Amino acid sequence: MRLLLIGIFLTIFAPQSSAQAEGTPPAPVVQSMEPATQLPSSDVPLGRVGRLSLVSGKVGVRTSSEWLDAELNFPVTADASVRTGPKARAEIEIGADTFELTPESEIEIVKLEDRAIQVSVVGGRIGVALRRLDDGDSVEVDVSGECVPLLQSGRYDIDAGNGRVMGSTEDAPSDFNETRFAAPYYISPYMTGFAELDAAGSWQTTAQYGAVWVPSELPADWVPYHDGHWRWIAPWGWTWIDRQPWGFVTSHYGRWAFVGEHWVWVPGTFVEHPVYVPAVVAFLGTAGVGLSVADIAGPAIAWFPLAPGEVYWPSYTRNLDYIRRLNLASIPDVSAVQLDANGDPPLEVFDEHFANRRFAGVVPRSVFRNGEAVAPALLSLPEQRLQNAPVLMGSPQIGPPEQRVAAAPVAVKQPNPRSAWTNRIAALVARGIDRAKALQTAFARLRAREPAAHLHGAHLRAPAYTQSSPRHTVLLRVAHASPPPARGGNGKASRH
Repeated sequence: MRLLLIGIFLTIFAPQSSAQAEGTPPAPVVQSMEPATQLPSSDVPLGRVGRLSLVSGKVGVRTSSEWLDAELNFPVTADASVRTGPKARAEIEIGADTFELTPESEIEIVKLEDRAIQVSVVGGRIGVALRRLDDGDSVEVDVSGECVPLLQSGRYDIDAGNGRVMGSTEDAPSDFNETRFAAPYYISPYMTGFAELDAAGSWQTTAQYGAVWVPSELPADWVPYHDGHWRWIAPWGWTWIDRQPWGFVTSHYGRWAFVGEHWVWVPGTFVEHPVYVPAVVAFLGTAGVGLSVADIAGPAIAWFPLAPGEVYWPSYTRNLDYIRRLNLASIPDVSAVQLDANGDPPLEVFDEHFANRRFAGVVPRSVFRNGEAVAPALLSLPEQRLQNAPVLMGSPQIGPPEQRVAAAPVAVKQPNPRSAWTNRIAALVARGIDRAKALQTAFARLRAREPAAHLHGAHLRAPAYTQSSPRHTVLLRVAHASPPPARGGNGKASRH
């Protein structure tokens, strides 16, 4: 495999811009506290998301207007930002690609679409690993006011402090889908989280469901959507955050089936660009109230994983085309997915068998709403109680706690438009040293520079595609900086 080292220096002078249940007493009528998340039929969330695949130290994530404490498997979409505090690190995984934040760094996801990614480096230094870049794919990085396209697969080191973009690029491995992983044989590499599956389970073929993934080394009583917690994340609403690194892909795509004596994850038919689901579950109880439980004060919240062939009905949109896309891999004929005259799921949907209903997780409503760990708080209910409870599609229609605890502000070093590198170049020019000697000095410093350390994600083991053969280093070019721009009579800087 041919390897090239491309060094690209961008020196920028302008500053950066900134339950009721059967046989129980009637529950009081409670109006739903869930905020309005219903999107217009023409406005739906983008189908592609990233995830926080590494959180070390104080890391914050902003989803709309507030900063929250980050955690493993937190979904990241367009307009979200991630920042790290001192001695903290973070990694965002999008499909096969990763964006790694060093301490005191911040990035914003400007665009995240099926074939396009654009991030803005607000401050600090990040590493980008592009492991798959097909024809038609676009990855761009905004740094110090300049938009830099990354045109080849490989690794890039981006420093907003001095507007520097340096990368070691390599030809995309021709055997990416064929020999490095088993997962891309069965699911799309655009599905965020797929790289964790091979290290945590195995692929098998079944007569009923086709290819399935079987997790390994789990307790005998393990059930999907029991090892993690719930969190309210706009624009979807209640979102499942799984505790296992591999739990992102199995919680937000496909379906779960109980086969024999163990659980298998069923990805369904191959979809090149699958659509993210906040949690592939249905709920039990009364909308806005929950499920009444005799032994606890107040109602509980109950949910169960959907099985293959069962339709997921979101509560945040009535866009029929979008709903069909959500179910494309798991429903044999998505044209059968229809809405009633009011734009709601047909009534007969709520009377379906639902194969996994008896495996429902049940916790006190306070545990659910406050985002507490589910596993220690699980309640045991008779199977018949679960079978008789009404089904709620998409959401329990209960909002998050009124008081949200935002992450403490993290200091991020903002890039200095007159960086140390810019000042050194300007000083050399001011002393009359000619351009050739300045360039010669710059080349010498580049050769002496230490290679950037790679930040590994929170994988159970290092993915095979991160390994590479020894590199052959070739300096392609260095963009030379001009002296500081002169100011015109109007007081504005002129740029050349």
